[in-house]
Order: sequence, then C-alpha cells, then structure tokens
Amino acid sequence: MNKWLFILLVYATTFCQERKPLSGKVVTGNVGISNIFVINKATGAEVKTDAIGGFSIPAKPGDKIAVYSNTVEARDFAISEKSFTELPYVVEVDVKGTELEEVVVEAKVTSQSLGLVPKNYKFPTAAERRAKRYAAAAAPGFGVEYVINALSGNLYALKLAAKYAEKDVLIQNIRKIYTEDEITTECGVPQEYAKGFLYYAAENKRLADLISVNDSGGAKLLLNELGLKYLETIKDE
Repeated sequence: MNKWLFILLVYATTFCQERKPLSGKVVTGNVGISNIFVINKATGAEVKTDAIGGFSIPAKPGDKIAVYSNTVEARDFAISEKSFTELPYVVEVDVKGTELEEVVVEAKVTSQSLGLVPKNYKFPTAAERRAKRYAAAAAPGFGVEYVINALSGNLYALKLAAKYAEKDVLIQNIRKIYTEDEITTECGVPQEYAKGFLYYAAENKRLADLISVNDSGGAKLLLNELGLKYLETIKDE
C-alpha cells in the first residue's frame, strides 16, 4: 500500500509541475497593444499579442516571462499561482519615446566636420542614451530630482527602468556579434528560438563583461557555449 501511495505522490507532484496555458493581456494604461512579443524565459517559448493585446503561453509558477518589442520598454514578470487566477493576467508596459539616431543634412555639416567632437567619435545609440538617463536619475545624491523621486516612490521604478535599458543595450551589442541567422548557424539554436536566446544570453554577466571590453572573440566562444546550454533548456518544448 505504501508503495502505491508513493507512486501516486510522485505522479501528483510531476503533474503539478507541468506547464499550462497562461492567458494574459499586454496593456499600456488601459489599452491593449498588438504585435508585442511575449517569451517564457525558462523555456524559450514565444508568442505575439493579438489585435487587443491578448496572448496565451505555456507557463507554471516560478517561470519568468519577458515582454518586448520595438515600441515598448522591455519588462520581465514573475509568474505565480495567482497569475493563473487572473483572467486575463494583465502585464503593463511603457511605450518608448521616438528618438532620432542621427540627423544628416544635405550640406554634410556634422559635429565632426565642425570640430566639435573627435573625428572617430562614436555616437551613443538611443538605447544607450536611455540607459544613461535612467541610471543618472536613479543614482544616489542630494539633488532636487533625486530627493523628489525618493519621496514620491519613483526611485525603485527608475532603477528598474535603468536595468531593462541596460539589458536592451547588451542585446543590441550581442546582435552586432551574431545576427539572428548566425545564432542559428553558429550556435545551433533553432531560428524560432533566436530571439529568446538573445534574452537568455543577456542574463550572463561574464558575457556582459566581455562585450564591455570589446572582446568579440571571447564573446563568440561564450555565446557558442551558451547556445549548447540553451538547447538543453528548450529540448523538451
């Protein structure tokens, strides 16, 4: 009898750990947003929101889902038992502001040609400017802006925004090393999981350190290693 009770207990535990559809909705304010990517970072499974922001993705308590696109700030959400009781499970994101990467005029007058910056100066990208702006706003200090943010409770939100902005910068830099097609050919990651792999790789601190010192050779070797580990993660999907 004890043997059968043990088998039933193991079966019940395994069943409880199985992933089930999580029905959710991505919104900004109270408006659902279409064509937003939602990825389960634990499995690499990815879906896109429908016309009213709705989505359904396999998940279980303890998983994390990432929400991202070119139009919204990327965010992570931890899934709990309560997430499955909310119909739908609502995730709120902020819309990105439109920023110009560089202005080019017909006369070819640039800050370099005017001698305002060095000839080989590398202009920061929109994501890099955004990360720097959030980090500066959340940095400890005694300025009026910092005190206002601290008193209003916005400090935590700013630190979180700075974290996701830094991750966006890292993902951009990974794309400079390997395109999504090369992630498939060089790292062996199936094409449909390439975007998920970018978010998976961006969690690796060693990779971030290699990219920060422009060690592209070391970064490629590490990306190949991470590709093998990622394949193990998604093999049951």
